[in-house]
Amino acid sequence: MERRRSVLLLPGQGAQRERMAAGLYEAREEFTAPMDEFFGRLGTTGARLRSAWLRPAPNPELDESAVAQPLLLAVGHALGRAVGAAAEPPALLLGHSVGELAAACLAGVFDPADIGALAAARSRSLEGTGYGGMLAVAASEGQLAEELGGFGGRPTVGADGVAVAGVTAAGVADARVAVGTAFAGVAVAALNGPRQTVLAGPREALAAVEQHLRDRGFLVRALRSGHAFHSPAMEGAALRFAEALAAFGPRAPRAAAGTVVSSRTGVTVTAEQARDPHFWGGQLAAPVRYWPALRELLDTLGRRPGLLLLDGSADRSLSAPARHHPAVRDGASEVVPLLAVGRDAGGPADARVFAEALHRLGEHRDHTGDHTVDHTAVS
Repeated sequence: MERRRSVLLLPGQGAQRERMAAGLYEAREEFTAPMDEFFGRLGTTGARLRSAWLRPAPNPELDESAVAQPLLLAVGHALGRAVGAAAEPPALLLGHSVGELAAACLAGVFDPADIGALAAARSRSLEGTGYGGMLAVAASEGQLAEELGGFGGRPTVGADGVAVAGVTAAGVADARVAVGTAFAGVAVAALNGPRQTVLAGPREALAAVEQHLRDRGFLVRALRSGHAFHSPAMEGAALRFAEALAAFGPRAPRAAAGTVVSSRTGVTVTAEQARDPHFWGGQLAAPVRYWPALRELLDTLGRRPGLLLLDGSADRSLSAPARHHPAVRDGASEVVPLLAVGRDAGGPADARVFAEALHRLGEHRDHTGDHTVDHTAVS
């Protein structure tokens, strides 16, 4: 019997929570070690991040990108390391926003020893630019285009102004409200589900959009972000980050480490893209196509032989849209949470839920036999 492929889902900005995965810290060595290495390499900054991470709610500091983004990167990487050490490396890696950078580190594109330096470089690239906000809307991209006067597209280019390797205009729908409207500068930043779209842009324009949508009966929610990530406002930051990433010498992913499915393009990251620092840096200004990427995996592999979706988010938002996909509804694929949620999140229950996930992975391995798994994903 062919084994199901495991897919590690890693969260990005907006999904950060106080004490996310902290219940695994000091409870599981395979998680604790990479977290301590991350904090240690950042010195006093690392000590401040550790304190911010372990502080209970409410913690407004976690809304700051310079705090949230490094912690999301570190926690996502440590979760992947813990799963790989206790069970086996996930066959597929799908990260949302900064979660994609964590996936790249797990796949060997960047050296794990550089996680702290990568986080610092990403934070520096944000300084003095891209300020604004992000708004989650319970609507499809098409509905929002109709409501807001349409979205305007740009050629698909990297932060350096040249075409992104292997990325087509159809693969990256850069969508922003047309100039000259009251909502100018607001862009589609992420497609998180069939009717889960995130907008980003300058605060004044985003506030106008929010009021307009509320008046029209849409459910909207401001995300915990002080930057307009994945919008044109981030183009300067994307260029600076790409230039910094070149110094880290990105490499092609290691085959045994799992296949990275990009939430930027919706398909597998090629070796050429992986070695291109502008592919990773440009992600800061490009829309996140998380749901199209996850849907494609479920459409193509959800029943052949099925998927185990390992949700690494502290709110289980990454697997929420998948639960309505036919492949999950009929049991061919399965959602496996890695962390506790609600009041139990960040405490001892994290270790219990993680142990249950490992047990499920072990049951699946024992049931199907120890066959070699083809890590080939969609392309």
